[in-house]
Amino acid sequence: MSYGFFLNFFSSFGQTFFVSLLVPFWIVEIGITNSEFGSMYGLISVTSALTLPLFGRYIDLMSLRRYSLIVFIGLILSVALLTAAHGFLFLLGGLFLVRLFGQGLMTHTASTGIAKLFDSERGKALAFTTLGHPAAQLVLPFLFALLTAMASWRVSLLLLALLSLCLMLPIIRRVTPAKEQVPSVGGNDLGKEGENRFLMSRTFWLIANNTFLIPFLSTAIMLYQYSIGEMKGWDASWVLFSFSFFAVFNGLSIFFSGDLIDRFSGVRLFSFYLLPALIGFTAMTLLHTKWSFPLFYGLLGISSGLGSTIRTAVQAEVYGTAQLGKVRSYLSTIMVLGTAAGPPVLGYLLDGQFLMNHIMLSAAALILLIFLVSLRLKPVK
Repeated sequence: MSYGFFLNFFSSFGQTFFVSLLVPFWIVEIGITNSEFGSMYGLISVTSALTLPLFGRYIDLMSLRRYSLIVFIGLILSVALLTAAHGFLFLLGGLFLVRLFGQGLMTHTASTGIAKLFDSERGKALAFTTLGHPAAQLVLPFLFALLTAMASWRVSLLLLALLSLCLMLPIIRRVTPAKEQVPSVGGNDLGKEGENRFLMSRTFWLIANNTFLIPFLSTAIMLYQYSIGEMKGWDASWVLFSFSFFAVFNGLSIFFSGDLIDRFSGVRLFSFYLLPALIGFTAMTLLHTKWSFPLFYGLLGISSGLGSTIRTAVQAEVYGTAQLGKVRSYLSTIMVLGTAAGPPVLGYLLDGQFLMNHIMLSAAALILLIFLVSLRLKPVK
């Protein structure tokens, strides 16, 4: 399971929290403004999301070890290109590739690979490997700050890439063909539906709507959390304290999600993991105390953590593992589009002077709608 854990861990080179550590250096050295970078980053995120299905489906067409190695080397080369960026075009190309290989393909490979390698205890395996994300959020910013205190950001980034090479290459080499299970067959056989017919099915769009929702809402809230705090009269330290509840409960829910999936199945849990977020957004509307924000973030963290493993388990249960890479690449695109769409929507609402209570209540209503729709997804017989 270290295979999936460290794929998720080092996918952080392309995750927003790590990219944000580099933005101040790029603004100074390359001479771009915050708004210019924000627009460029949003465009890159959407483009990489739309590109993901073109490459993600190849995980079904070659050995897992070979595919993992190609994706990981692609990420390292992308990081190397970023360190060589002294102008806008190199920065644009490097960011696109690091988002595609990091946030996109590394995460896709980790979840799909683990789903293929494990069957009877898939839930526990997915839960453990997904912990690579919160682990990286705790470790990598500290390591990067420590390195940049002694060397330039370019050297620091290369040293972290070298560390990932030393750890990942031996792990990927241990993924032998003998460990790759014969693909299982789920409730919907993609081979019978043809190359793309499953995209037209009701089942796919039930899963897609659910997959889009939490990334759409959580990314928007996180990006504008300080603006929300200012509107509510809370200082920055309280907002930061509140966000820590998200990190803690996200990690805890990931840890416990494996047992829940193995006991009840992902399909049966598919709608119910949304309930904590529904309660959280409702609480932000009804409670007029600063403690509503840590409560909100804790509940959102539970839904985010549970959803990250439940959604992958659902895809394996419904479609089987034979073409899981293809299915998950499309759904990963839906998820990334959600993260790209959320911030501009909330930004528009905030600029339009919409009341925060109305925004939160609308989000709660949207969650309730998707919860009810998701109940229509039936367990595989």
